[in-house]
Formats: sequence, C-alpha cells, structure tokens
Amino acid sequence: MKRHTSAALAELARLALTAGIAANPAARACSERLAGRSLAIETLEWRFVVHFAPGAVRVNTGTGPADATVRGSLAAVATTLAGTEETAAVLGDTALFEDFRNSFRPRWEVPGKFVFEDLGDIVRLGAKAAESALEGLANAVKNRRDP
Repeated sequence: MKRHTSAALAELARLALTAGIAANPAARACSERLAGRSLAIETLEWRFVVHFAPGAVRVNTGTGPADATVRGSLAAVATTLAGTEETAAVLGDTALFEDFRNSFRPRWEVPGKFVFEDLGDIVRLGAKAAESALEGLANAVKNRRDP
C-alpha cells in the first residue's frame, strides 16, 4: 500500500506542478532555470522526486539522488513548502529549493495590482486534509491486520 500511496502522491504532485507551470509565468520560468535538476520531497512514509525540464516536470518515486531534498514529517514538509514555517530539513542545494518554493507559490494577481495569496491557505488546508486522510487509512489498514 505504501508504494501505491507514494505513486498517487507523486502523480498528484505532477498534476499540481504542471497546472502551476501552465498558469504561472514565474513557475514556468523556474522550470526553465532548473531544467536538468531535481528536488526530492521525503517523509517517513513516502518519497518522490521532481525532475525539472523547460516548461514541464516529471515526478517519480525513485530512490535516486536529487540536487536538493526537503525532509521531515508530512506537516513539516507541507509548512516548509508553503513558507509558513521552516520545520523540515532542506538538504543539498538550498538555492534550488528557495527558487522552487518562491516560484511555485500560489499567487493570483487581479486588476489594481492586488495580490491574493488565499490559494496558499487552500494548499495548506488540502495538505492537512491529505495528512489526516492518509493517517486514517494507515490506521484502518493497521487495525485490519491486527488480530
């Protein structure tokens, strides 16, 4: 089940990052700057690696090396990626991580030069909901296996 969860999360990350590249010029420019580089995102439960290409990303669940790694609990990784807290460890090329986080951070510009960052709150809420769902699923499977 762990492998299926990691693969599902990797696919979800790919879809979200691909949407970010399509909708956000800063994310698209970042994918071009980071082409040929990679960022691993790890918790105790799962790991996936984002491989950057000009205007695109590829995400896999491999164990290979990455240029930068964000490692911690699911909550620590989520808050570090969102930029609300720095509780996860960032290893390797920290400049790559900062470029990624700053460029892919959800932003919505509207006329009048106002910038709404409520989408960041939605992402954090979604991460918390995913964490809760995964914990519930893990507990259900564990309880099912226990006699």
